[in-house]
Amino acid sequence: MSQSPYTPPNAPIEDRGPEDAGSTLKAVAYGVLTDLVGTTVAGVALLIVFSTILLGQGHTPDGLAAELLDSSTYIVVSLGVGLSFTVLGGYVAARVANRREYWHALIVGIIVLVIGELMVSADPTSMPLSIRIIGDLLVVPAALFGAHLRRTAKERAQPIAL
Repeated sequence: MSQSPYTPPNAPIEDRGPEDAGSTLKAVAYGVLTDLVGTTVAGVALLIVFSTILLGQGHTPDGLAAELLDSSTYIVVSLGVGLSFTVLGGYVAARVANRREYWHALIVGIIVLVIGELMVSADPTSMPLSIRIIGDLLVVPAALFGAHLRRTAKERAQPIAL
């Protein structure tokens, strides 16, 4: 061994360079896809879990959809999971863009709001109006919160100037 175990290695240490800014279109597309795909997959998983629980309690498969929509637990958990993926979508958009984080998350929030309204309007009886309104009011702030999380993480990663 040519080097003492108590001395640091001779490898050069360099700070990372600044991260490149990404495309707005790519950032928004990734953010929207993250939200929609994540919400859909998690929604199917929640549907399976809650349906299994209801079937185990003796409910019939015919009235399962009505039972789920009457379950405040299912509706609140679904809303929370959906908003969580909106936060993640806003974070992804802000991360990919790496500039104007709040702007990119705002665009994601608006697009997700419009797509969500189009999907719900296809079957307006599927969700209580109060939950629909709450979701509509929270989707854009949720996306902006994702951008805030990214911005905070980005600022913490900056080297401290001495």
